[in-house]
Amino acid sequence: MDDILGSVEPMALDVASQAFELEPSRLRLFLDWLVSHSSLVRGSEAIQLETHDREQVELKLKAWFQSLPADGLAWEYRLLLGEIAWWRDLDPSSSALHSQETGK
Repeated sequence: MDDILGSVEPMALDVASQAFELEPSRLRLFLDWLVSHSSLVRGSEAIQLETHDREQVELKLKAWFQSLPADGLAWEYRLLLGEIAWWRDLDPSSSALHSQETGK
């Protein structure tokens, strides 16, 4: 259990680092998804972002990871990395990008 909790900080750093490599519109959409997703995960505290600042995102991810049950931590970590990859690899002409941009 201590090994898992000791992994929280590097996991939060890794997710934040990869997320902030996204172009700004994709980063915003990923962070919107993250806030929504975190509120749906049973047994955890939802992430609330006041700004899309990298340091704040990393701190919020760390706190959120710490609130997760140990058996869900690795799963959520892989899910977040997969979601970042999905936004990164999404075709620029995808309606997922354009419907979100025009809806704001």
